[in-house]
Amino acid sequence: MSEFWESWVDPGDVISGLPLDPYFVHERRRREVVEEMARAGFDVQEVDLSGITTERELLVMLGRSFSAPDYYGKNWDALRDVLFEQGGRAAFRIALVFSSSDAFLRAQTHGFVRSVTLLQMLARDLSDVDEGCGQLEIFYLADWE
Repeated sequence: MSEFWESWVDPGDVISGLPLDPYFVHERRRREVVEEMARAGFDVQEVDLSGITTERELLVMLGRSFSAPDYYGKNWDALRDVLFEQGGRAAFRIALVFSSSDAFLRAQTHGFVRSVTLLQMLARDLSDVDEGCGQLEIFYLADWE
């Protein structure tokens, strides 16, 4: 596993002009983000947030994206468990690319901000050198002004 940590990929080195994380990127750069992260060895998971209006809907969609088992609880702890179970089998690199992020933001500002915060915390937990199991990088694409 130490080899994995030694080969950590900094998205800022892969994609020029990224803001600090969390990565809020203009929708027109979607193809660049997807292609460059895939080229850097990430499993790119694209999630369209255009129809998402609640955290629960987001968690259901993420469960599908990560092939959660039928008993998946559709909450933040359950999502964490799914990702840690995947990492227990083999260290992973996942780039989670949310398109139409502004739709969720407009539908429920509090839920969107809370989700960004909790996903960033989860990404940090997953990448903890002592207890982590992979690298999760999250991109929020929209027509940001």
